[in-house]
Amino acid sequence: MSRHWLPLLCLRLGLGLVFLWIGFDMIRSPNNWIGFLPPALPFNISQDLALKLSSFLDIILGALIILGPFRKITSALASLHLISIIIFNGLDAVIIRDVGLLGASLALFFWPTSKHSRKTWF
Repeated sequence: MSRHWLPLLCLRLGLGLVFLWIGFDMIRSPNNWIGFLPPALPFNISQDLALKLSSFLDIILGALIILGPFRKITSALASLHLISIIIFNGLDAVIIRDVGLLGASLALFFWPTSKHSRKTWF
């Protein structure tokens, strides 16, 4: 077992749980999140539909980050999702947290892969 399995597991659990929490909270309390979306969205998508799509994307990303398959692809998609949030909303006291999440998703993307780590959940 690699000596880095525990930090990797902590990173995956922490980042994945944040994505899951936010995704489920968007479904449970959409009024708390709708204000973070810009009023004008590409392709004439309504804010309600964009919020639902974002919540499902967050849930899927969170689950895949925790479970570990396709780590590079999943962390790249999470990074792109967070970059789009930062670009569309700009930096403020709330969005700055997404910079930290972006750092975690990029760390997961650039985490070295060993032959052994491909064979286990860790």
